[in-house]
Amino acid sequence: MTGIFGGLLATGASFTPVTRTYTTGTAATETVPTGATSCAITVDGAGGSGSFEDTYGVAGGGGGSGRAVKTTAVIGGNTFTYTVAPQVAGFYSPGVYTAGTNGAASTVSGTPSGGALSMSGGGGQGGLFADVSAGGTASGGTTNTSGSAGGIPAGGAAASGAAASVAPGGGGNGSGVTTSGVGARGEVVFAYT
Repeated sequence: MTGIFGGLLATGASFTPVTRTYTTGTAATETVPTGATSCAITVDGAGGSGSFEDTYGVAGGGGGSGRAVKTTAVIGGNTFTYTVAPQVAGFYSPGVYTAGTNGAASTVSGTPSGGALSMSGGGGQGGLFADVSAGGTASGGTTNTSGSAGGIPAGGAAASGAAASVAPGGGGNGSGVTTSGVGARGEVVFAYT
């Protein structure tokens, strides 16, 4: 095929898939690249950090984060707003029980050509005293997967598959000896085709 029409078809067919992975960002803007027609979005929250307890040996680990996944139609120039949940610090507090801190949610919202969306990968619950902590939930995706609960002292695995204190979203181990495990940061991924 020749001429302008043939050139346009060739241009449309030449889009090279692009994946953009974000490990930080608060109310940040993501712009769809020219030529993209579809975007697979993955949203992972942060894990909860582990608790510290050095008397009874029952420090609980933090829960792993949830994951939301959705594919939507897009056109170049569409925008999304995203926030990535940060890492949550562990604790070292000899003689004093300290509960872990809840992980925050990562989020994505926008109105691309495929329609409005609002996605959340929820954070895991911080580690507790002698009890399990809840894994994070997720919403707004075609697939919404909860993270695993934290145990004693193990941190919960994230819905991403990440282990304790591993990003994205692993819950931190509880401790009674050293600083308890961090709740690993979240992540947001835009994969364009």
